[in-house]
Amino acid sequence: MAYKKIEGQINKHSYTVSVVGLSGTESVKGRVGVGKSCLCNRFVRPAEDDFHNDHLSLLSAADFNGQVINNDHWLYWGLASRLADDGTEYSFNVVEQTEFLDDTTFAPLRGGKTDPYLKRCSQIKIQSAEKLMYICRDQLGLEDQFPEKKFPTGKVAVDGFVCVVDVSRSQDRSLESQLEFLSKILSALVKTKKPIVMAATKMDEGSEAVMLVG
Repeated sequence: MAYKKIEGQINKHSYTVSVVGLSGTESVKGRVGVGKSCLCNRFVRPAEDDFHNDHLSLLSAADFNGQVINNDHWLYWGLASRLADDGTEYSFNVVEQTEFLDDTTFAPLRGGKTDPYLKRCSQIKIQSAEKLMYICRDQLGLEDQFPEKKFPTGKVAVDGFVCVVDVSRSQDRSLESQLEFLSKILSALVKTKKPIVMAATKMDEGSEAVMLVG
């Protein structure tokens, strides 16, 4: 697969990509997520045995305050590299903007950044001192037993966005509600003037009607 160089950054081969999509409480996103975490996991760890199905949205306060989550409502998934057709190697730092909920109250956890999702997801600079790459849920509280790879220091510029669209027919989330939320996300992302890619998830469970409307 070829990767085009972003205009104005021809000599730069390392990019930070933010993955966004419908997020929030169960009343907003339903009981099942749209697939942002699975997409990130598959991109940074494409080997079949490295794939983790159990991703997190409900957390204890202790896990939220730990070094992996680091009081943020976003995850650092790590660095992945790809070769372009001309042999040039491109590296991508992958982050996922999400919403973590308290496992006792089911309300959004309070962290350093309390902005609503629609504002946070369009951030073009992110920072989190000493934040560790997320590997799997079992890592939380046992960070020293897993590889400790840190998010880059200082303010990191987001070079582009991947906006996730769930094309399956969810029983507890209407297509209209997801598209309405995505419309608001895209309105915010367009203002950043950064590249935006739409990614359809759950194609194996996709509804033809959903995909046509989407």
